[in-house]
Amino acid sequence: MPLKAGRLAVIAAGLAGAAGEGSPELAAVLLEDGRIKAMGEEALASTAPLLDLRPAWLAPAPLDAHTHLWLRGEPTANLAACRQAGLAAVRDLGNPPKRERPQGDAAEPPLLVASGPGLCAQGAAKTWLGLPCAGPGEFAQAARGLIASGVGLLKVFVTGLLDFNQPGQVEHPLAVSQEELTAVVAEASKAGLKVAVHASGIPAARACLAAGVDSLEHGFFLDRETLELMARKGLAWSPTLAAVEAHAADPEGRHDAAIRRNLELIAAGQAQAMRQAEELGVNLILGTDAGSYGLPHGQAVFLEMEAWLRAGLKPETVFQAATGRAARLLGLEGEVGRIALEARAWLMATAQDPGQEPLALAKPLWRSF
Repeated sequence: MPLKAGRLAVIAAGLAGAAGEGSPELAAVLLEDGRIKAMGEEALASTAPLLDLRPAWLAPAPLDAHTHLWLRGEPTANLAACRQAGLAAVRDLGNPPKRERPQGDAAEPPLLVASGPGLCAQGAAKTWLGLPCAGPGEFAQAARGLIASGVGLLKVFVTGLLDFNQPGQVEHPLAVSQEELTAVVAEASKAGLKVAVHASGIPAARACLAAGVDSLEHGFFLDRETLELMARKGLAWSPTLAAVEAHAADPEGRHDAAIRRNLELIAAGQAQAMRQAEELGVNLILGTDAGSYGLPHGQAVFLEMEAWLRAGLKPETVFQAATGRAARLLGLEGEVGRIALEARAWLMATAQDPGQEPLALAKPLWRSF
């Protein structure tokens, strides 16, 4: 259970994700009633019981910024799996009804930010996770309906799925027009909500940039020029690399050898784009597509971390993408994702600095929840 009542002073070798990271004077926090109430010398000076975790590091719990709780089991069980894996929050992108969880001090991890059903095109490009619409007016009306229902963000399926038979191709490219997407963004902006877009391919990514969406989900087959634009405009990108790698590994034997080779090519191209994105300063966010083939809820976060590290991304990028950056995208900055005053006391102790060894978060020595 989370630390909802009582006081506890915790000392560690270093703090990951905090200002002054790793400095001895900040390697202590005071936890009180489920929140971080003091840090450094002030925490050590308290009369609260002291838990000395040295030489371990203290870290914020990671997040998953792209899940599908209605896939691979029942949502309540999937949320429990996320809790068991040590996740502080998840973002559910496309499910039949709205499924928000309490966000107050009584809330338990993981916090949930949910889009409810996404918005999609009619005809062959529609998806069971979305509400089919046609024209800017219908998209705007559907967006208003979702906003009235209390969703935490809006999602739009702008393109279809990847074409496994043709690496570099997308089924139903740009099924939703830029004008339709702009109409959704306008309604979301009025309500103070963000817009996440399922899209792959350069034309779709450019439409997202022009419409002013907040995050690009999947985003396969992007070129350097598009990545440069994403960096300049601050567009968040969740590349979901492990999802394609899972299809390429094909544990259930769904694909023939040719398809698996195509999937390997798609994954290699995505890894290259991610390295370019890191170099250019794109706001990379760790989301997993949990619930899809081969990606169990909760543990998918660590599979995605492994994929990023194999792709050659820096460990600090992986850590930041799964903690502070993800929290900002989910609208939970100050709540989770960093060790900071008044943040939720959902912390982990790890044998190594997770800023340098992010997979240390998969096997914490201690958890506060």
